[in-house]
Amino acid sequence: MKLSYALPNVLFGLGLLLLSGCTKTPEWTLFYYPDVSAIPVTPLQAEDINGYYDSLEQCQSKAHGMQRLSRSGVSGFGSYQCGHLCEFDDKSVLVCKTMSQ
Repeated sequence: MKLSYALPNVLFGLGLLLLSGCTKTPEWTLFYYPDVSAIPVTPLQAEDINGYYDSLEQCQSKAHGMQRLSRSGVSGFGSYQCGHLCEFDDKSVLVCKTMSQ
């Protein structure tokens, strides 16, 4: 009798374990500046984040799509940068290991 109750719990636990092993945190952050043609020299701002991506290529592809959309409107072409492994430091400043375009 006890085995019939334990089996669903074991299967549920194994399912959770497998699902948690399949998730991956995106490593690239897109910073997009729609109204400027050059990257601002100010520190990175959380409000400029436009998504998180698994690869640099995905980040760049999204940025290029946003630039194409900007060209069809009245605003400037927009500029972007992709940050690798971005996080807030102990002083609440947003920093990235590397930046790329």
